Amino acid sequence: MQILRVLTLILLFSQCKNKEKGQITGPAPAASSNKIEEMKVPPPVMGKIDDKFIQLAEKQKDVPDLQDEIWHYTYALSIKDAAPKENIYKGQWLDLMPKGDYKKGLYSETAETGKYIYDEKTGLLELRSTIGTSSEWKVKVDPSHMILIGTSKYGNNPWQIKLSRRDSLPVRE
Repeated sequence: MQILRVLTLILLFSQCKNKEKGQITGPAPAASSNKIEEMKVPPPVMGKIDDKFIQLAEKQKDVPDLQDEIWHYTYALSIKDAAPKENIYKGQWLDLMPKGDYKKGLYSETAETGKYIYDEKTGLLELRSTIGTSSEWKVKVDPSHMILIGTSKYGNNPWQIKLSRRDSLPVRE
């Protein structure tokens, strides 16, 4: 009987030693495979145009530097791809209007409408469309151009886009 007690103590002691060293003896518990799945980084969640976002967009003060004309996409660059030789967004435009409304389109067609919030302190512009797309950009603006630098919030971070101020929509050549 004594021998059995001694063997049991030796087995328990050796299992404790293995656990301290990070070694697991026997089959792994079922919960450990779930922990690996939980570590996956989820894709960015698109922002919805909810009541709170609408209220914030409509209450913001007007920003004439962004709202006075239509912005034509003149150049775009992604840090993930080689620099394009020509404008890959040719004919596309963005119109930021008072009360937080915006339109985007291609030549004379409007492809998207929605709401935006611009924070002058941080220089962040967040766009949420009625079709379910969202984007957030760091804005640099001068009298004739605007640079949009994508943030990671909605996965726009590899992009930088240059827009030029115009008084009308782009015309097909």
